[in-house]
Amino acid sequence: MSRVSPVNRRTRAFTLIELLVVIAIIAVLIALLLPAVQQAREAARRTQCKNNLKQIGLAVHNYHDVHSVFPIDIGWNPRNNDRQGAFSHKVFLLPYLDRASDYQRTNFDDYPWDSSGWYGNSNITAHSKRLPVFNCPTQSYETNGGQANFTYAINIGTQPPWDGSHNGLASFVGAGGTSDRSVTMGKITDGTSNTVAFSEFIIDGGGTIAKHQVHTWATAGATNLATRQACLATAGLSGRQGMRGSSWAWCFQGVGVAYTHTMAPNDQPCHSVGGTDWLGNNGMSASSQHTGGVHVLMADGAVRFVSDTVDFDTWVAIGTRAGGEKPGEF
Repeated sequence: MSRVSPVNRRTRAFTLIELLVVIAIIAVLIALLLPAVQQAREAARRTQCKNNLKQIGLAVHNYHDVHSVFPIDIGWNPRNNDRQGAFSHKVFLLPYLDRASDYQRTNFDDYPWDSSGWYGNSNITAHSKRLPVFNCPTQSYETNGGQANFTYAINIGTQPPWDGSHNGLASFVGAGGTSDRSVTMGKITDGTSNTVAFSEFIIDGGGTIAKHQVHTWATAGATNLATRQACLATAGLSGRQGMRGSSWAWCFQGVGVAYTHTMAPNDQPCHSVGGTDWLGNNGMSASSQHTGGVHVLMADGAVRFVSDTVDFDTWVAIGTRAGGEKPGEF
């Protein structure tokens, strides 16, 4: 019986050209898919950013229900005429944001902890934490190692007016006759759905985003538009780079506790445009790393996305609580 020899088999390998073609196809697919993945991630970050503002809004309303006023910022301690005890509104919101233990640890007879190095004290345990609810996840970087960062500021209104008559939701107290009176729901005569309470801003990380570095003091104009133009024309920096967004517990304007509607969304910010920065006067703008605009929390608790191209008069109108303006669409 004859034997059949097995057929020799050769394993066929990819040629170099075929391998390069496969690699090129994979690279094209990655290039096509990467923007979609990035967009999906940013959509998730924007949703979280919006939800943070909603939580802050709920906390503000719960605080008002208990105390019949919105939380204040202590610009200058009226008991000892000092910055000791100069706490921001965020400290007083802690119990309404499931951070009651941090509030209870706060020593109200000491300075608020700040990461700039001005004060280091008994409040370091309670105040040196980076709390997610105070930070928009779209923010691409942090200052001072991430300790105590925040990216949401309260609306101080428009400028002028100056000390003692801020017309937003912020209230700065502690400097004698120039202190604001606490803001109540009844003082929002323009309507809570037409008045902004908070917005987001970009941390001044010392040069990471040059446009959003805080510039120096600007000359106050006779109108909001004139003051805005004065700030936009200011070239020098404040010298406090790395401070804005660094310490949520401290009310000092240098850390960006409040912002103004005198500056349009994503405008260049200025440290101050008149009066004293210890009572919140500033040229800080609302800003974000979202494409096209900023999130704002309205006084009624709703969160809106406002375009960079919003009409300036409309932006000014929704920045005041009792201006009598009728804002356009936004």
